[in-house]
Amino acid sequence: MTNQSNGIIELDARGLKCPMPVIKLQQQIRKSQPGNRVRIVCTDKGAEKDIQSWCRVNKHEIIEIFRESDQLSITIEVKERK
Repeated sequence: MTNQSNGIIELDARGLKCPMPVIKLQQQIRKSQPGNRVRIVCTDKGAEKDIQSWCRVNKHEIIEIFRESDQLSITIEVKERK
């Protein structure tokens, strides 16, 4: 599920297991423009490391990581595609 609030595209990946949070993020970022921000909310324990690696490889910037009990929220700024 995708939602947009405060200029940030919200992506709900709660309950999805690896590799689905990264796949959902990749699909959304492909539809986004440079400068857009995407926040993915997920519960998969490996998602933080996977998303950080994916962002590093694809040159997108992680703006914020927020953990609350069993839930993780990561905000990413979409960068120019090379």
